[in-house]
Formats: sequence, structure tokens, C-alpha cells
Amino acid sequence: MRKISFFDTLGNFGTDILVIVTGILFLTRRYTGWSILYIFAVVICAALPIRLLLNIRSGIRSLNAATTLLVVFDIVFLFTILVQPENFVRWFHVFFGWWMFGRGFISLVEFHVLVHDQLPGAYPRFFIGVVSILLSLFMILSHNLSIKTDVLSVFAGIYFLMYGILGALFHLSIFRRHFHPDLPSWSYSPPILLNAFFPLELYISLRQLQKSSRLSNKNDPQDADLKVFIHMKGKGPEAFGHIDISYKGTIISYGNHDPESRHLVGTYGDGVLLWVDEEKFLRQCINVEGKTIVGYGIRLNEKQKAVLEEHIRELLSRAVPWKSAAQRADEAGQDMTPYKDYASRVYKYTGGQMYKFTHGKFRTYFISSTNCVLLADELIRNKDLSLVYLSGLVTPGAYLSFLNNEYLKPNTPVISRTLYETIPAEPSELTVKQL
Repeated sequence: MRKISFFDTLGNFGTDILVIVTGILFLTRRYTGWSILYIFAVVICAALPIRLLLNIRSGIRSLNAATTLLVVFDIVFLFTILVQPENFVRWFHVFFGWWMFGRGFISLVEFHVLVHDQLPGAYPRFFIGVVSILLSLFMILSHNLSIKTDVLSVFAGIYFLMYGILGALFHLSIFRRHFHPDLPSWSYSPPILLNAFFPLELYISLRQLQKSSRLSNKNDPQDADLKVFIHMKGKGPEAFGHIDISYKGTIISYGNHDPESRHLVGTYGDGVLLWVDEEKFLRQCINVEGKTIVGYGIRLNEKQKAVLEEHIRELLSRAVPWKSAAQRADEAGQDMTPYKDYASRVYKYTGGQMYKFTHGKFRTYFISSTNCVLLADELIRNKDLSLVYLSGLVTPGAYLSFLNNEYLKPNTPVISRTLYETIPAEPSELTVKQL
């Protein structure tokens, strides 16, 4: 993949230094640190509704209930902290308390996943979970503002320092690769609270994609060695996005597809790997599920192909066949019609194979960690391939934005961009548009 530009990296490294300085100020000059955070919050809150309104006016984004609610909440919060700046710290305590409670709960679930799947790092997650919940209860229930502010200042200082240092190390490694391309790459991703709170529309919209087709039809998607499909749907949880990988005409998809093992409102359960013919799967997603899919084709060299195939073999070596309810009924000579869960629908329309993992990573699906994004990371965003340069909050939207930017630039391995959607008048047909 094209290397990140030197000046982009330099700018990011400068941001890392500012974050480190902010962390030091929180630890040494608490008032200055909070003042910086207050100014930052005011600027962000003032800019957000203006940007949303400009995007609506230009047609990039449509006005809906979620956007309206976001703008109203943002304006109320901005008005509150401008009229009474001292309330900013109080609001932050409440926000931080509930954030820590969510983070603690997620850490405890991740502890259970790691123990269940016999993976390392379980007990640090347990410690983080317990401490996070205790700290959150203190922040939510305590009335001692001074002590809460002291505790939060120390936490903020440590957090900004760690975040800035990790970012600086990441961008320094990219600097080194500018001058020494043969050095191994290194990447990091800070902990993700809930990917579901960051839908694809926060990164890019379909209208924006359609308007930015300056380099359309660079290549036929069939010329690509690897394809990355980002799924979108207008309503429900699937509006938050999903990623699938396709190699040599086969879709490799991962999710919580066994309805008998789902818990925590579908966010936790047995991980299921789908191994399906690409064309059949796309038709099923478009015409049956009603999704819109954007696919990006990537050209690989022979070394990259060998590495990717090795990663796929390792993945399958830990998997055993699993059958959906529809497949079990089909093999027993029974009617498949009553079975309407996602895995059954995939089987009925594609006849694809499905697997569950016997041990290790991906045995258990959890929305905030072992999810479709982690599978994409395992296959294509790793130090052996260096195909995708992403840091921070890595979601389907982050992949979409990165791949789209790469596609719009000349001479990158991202050689095609295709929008797959339906035409209501002909629901049986798969409509493919080169953007």
C-alpha cells in the first residue's frame, strides 16, 4: 500500500507532542490542563452543528432524527458550558463516570472471552474492569467535587501521556520506514469503547462517494487480487457497518451468526466464519438483505499473496464445520422455509460453508473486540502485509475512508471501487455501478 506522506506523518507527530504536553499539564498544572480541555470542547461543540448543516445543504448528508438529536444535544451542552463554565467539570465527571462504567463492563466481558478462549492477557482485563467500575461509581455517586477533580486530573494526565507516547512511537516508526523501507512495520490501536457508537456516516456517505468519482473506472474489479467489502444498511444495527474480505472469488466473513449462542442483545456469542462464493453472497446481501455494499479491489504482489494465504490457512486450521438450522433441515430432507436467521438465509441462497473455532482468537464473538474488524485486521492490517495504515478508533468507517482516499490517488494498489445496490423495479437483479 502507498506509504503515508512524510508531511502527513510530521503533522500527526506534532499532534502527538501536543497531546503529551496536555497530559503533563494535567499532572503538574491542573487548572491549565482543564482550561485547554474546556477550550477544545467549546470549539468542537461550536463547529459540529455548522459542519453538519453545511453537509446537509451540499447534499453530502441528509437530515434525520439521529442528526437532529445530535445537533440539539450539542447546542444545549455548548450553551450550558458557555453560560456557566464551572459546570463543564461537573458535566465531565458525569460523562467520565458512565464512560468508565461502560469500559469496565466491557473489560469484564473481554476477561471472560479471553479465559473461555484460552488466550493470554485475561487477568489484566479483570483488574482494569474492577478498577474502572469502582472509579465510575465514585465519580457518579460522590459529592466531593474537589477530590473527584483531583482523581480525574491524574487519570486524564496519564491517559493523554500514554495516548501521545503510543502515537509518537507509531509515527516515528513510519518516519523510519520512509528512510528504511525494509524495516518491519508497527501499529497500534487504543482501546475501543463501543464501535457501534460510530456509524459509517460519521466518516463518509454514499452521496459523498458518488460525488468524488474523479478517478472512476481506473480498473475492472476483476483485476483485483483482494477485495474489501463494506456493508451498509439504512436502519438498525447494520447501519454501523460490516467488513468482509474476498480472495480468489471466495468471501471470508465473520460474525455472531448462531442464534442459539447469542447473549447480551446479540453482542456476544460463538464466532461463526462464513466461506461463501463471492457472486452468490453479494446477490444474497443486496437482493435479500437489502444492503448497500461498497467494494474496493486491491492488487497484491506474489509475496503478499503468499502471506495472505498463510494467514487464511492458519485461520482455517482452528476451525471445524458448523451447520445452520436451514442446512440441518436440508440435509434431513425437511423444509427450510421456517428458518429465517441470518446463517440460514445465507445457506439457503448461497449454499456456503460455515465454521466455528475450536480454540484461540475468534472462538467467541464480542462486538467491542473479536468482531469483523478484527478479522480484517488479522488478514490484511498486519505487519507482514502492511496494506492498511490505520491507528486510533478502527471501525468499518475508518476502513471505508482510508480505502476511498487511496482509490482517489494515482498509483496505489487500490485499483477499483464498486457500488453494489438494488433497483426496486428489478429486485432479482444485482446492480453494479463503477463509481
